Amino acid sequence: MEYVVKASTRDKFGRNAAKRYRREGYIPVVLYGKGEKNVHAVVKKTELMKFLHETHGESVVITVEVDGNPYMAIVKDIQLDPVTDDVVHVDFQLLHKGEEIEIEVPVVLVGAENAPATRAGGVIELLTQTLAVKAEPQHIPAHIEIDVSGIEIGDVIYVRDIKTENFTIAEDPDMPVVTVLTERAAPEAEAPEETAEEAGEGGATESSEG
Repeated sequence: MEYVVKASTRDKFGRNAAKRYRREGYIPVVLYGKGEKNVHAVVKKTELMKFLHETHGESVVITVEVDGNPYMAIVKDIQLDPVTDDVVHVDFQLLHKGEEIEIEVPVVLVGAENAPATRAGGVIELLTQTLAVKAEPQHIPAHIEIDVSGIEIGDVIYVRDIKTENFTIAEDPDMPVVTVLTERAAPEAEAPEETAEEAGEGGATESSEG
């Protein structure tokens, strides 16, 4: 699916100006790339939030039209208000066809419910929520899907085990990504405490013997 949001050049800067834009229903954004001049703009909050909700934080290429000029980009950072959690600013990284970039991509597990490890009482653990990948813009995966439907207790999935297509994972091949935790054993039953009656009997015996 192709995503497009329309933006307008931002001509006022500073904290007060940003607050005013947000009061008027706009979110300040910046588009930047290596060796390129930053493009400062504002996007309607309703339009930007629609895009963010539809993509669920996945790595998706988007066209940002600033005053009618299209820029291919990807969300690099989202700044939230520390009190309300509202989106207050978004950074976009500029992309160019034929040029590889490195970006963090979410990791998703599939098939965990029916895996032998799960049926045996194990817990499948994802050790990292994202992985760095290198790819041209058109090949950036929205997420990396790992099929764990065949995983068993004691198995480990490493970076080198993950299937890729038209992109590479820029991580140590020997880095573990998925492991299986065995079900914790129930604690051993403790010896019953001595009853007050038994304690008393012991004390009486000692007293009489003394």
